[in-house]
Amino acid sequence: MIAKTLKKEWYVLLLLLIPFIASIYFWDQLPDQVPTHFNIHGEADDWGPKWVNAFLLPAIGVFVYLLLIIVPAIDPKTKIKNEQKPVAAIRILTSVFMIFIYVFVMSASLGYEVDISLYIQMGLGALIMLIGNYMNSVKQNYFIGVKTPWTLENEEVWRKTHRFTSKVWTVSGLIMILVPLIIQRGDFEAGMLVGIVAAISIMPVLYSYVIFQKINREGNHV
Repeated sequence: MIAKTLKKEWYVLLLLLIPFIASIYFWDQLPDQVPTHFNIHGEADDWGPKWVNAFLLPAIGVFVYLLLIIVPAIDPKTKIKNEQKPVAAIRILTSVFMIFIYVFVMSASLGYEVDISLYIQMGLGALIMLIGNYMNSVKQNYFIGVKTPWTLENEEVWRKTHRFTSKVWTVSGLIMILVPLIIQRGDFEAGMLVGIVAAISIMPVLYSYVIFQKINREGNHV
């Protein structure tokens, strides 16, 4: 199954290879120390050797892609498969996002003036929004999705939770894209990011518990 997926998605591997080629080409133009971390304002606040951005960053992209291929293969109940549309979409979108990060980090490393936090925030918003669009079609499994005791126990709870999660992620991602374009960036933006992370991670968990209790009460009354 892994080999079949890799053969089918050869173009993703090709895209993930491009950053390595670009890094070799630009290697001599990179300073010995490059920015490896940026604050909310897009300012570099940590530095490291140039191989970190040139090769470690794209290597992480390859690792994440391969991990998302291997995970379905070890599902004990084979409820999730690589060829399922939402699984493939999440894997490919994540790979594209990793390349997106590489482009802007390397641009900053080469000395170009890039508002890296703005672009990465908007890119992350797009990723969350697009993945959210597929959340409502993720089948019950142990690896991808909102995995709580209540969603794994009850397939209806899983389905309703992911329908809700799809809406939360889609709206949250859209907010992440639009807010930097219509308000002045600053402390409010940092608070907004914390709020969005809390919303997409905590709200689905709470919802799964509430809907599980509701279904149990309705079942007991029958």
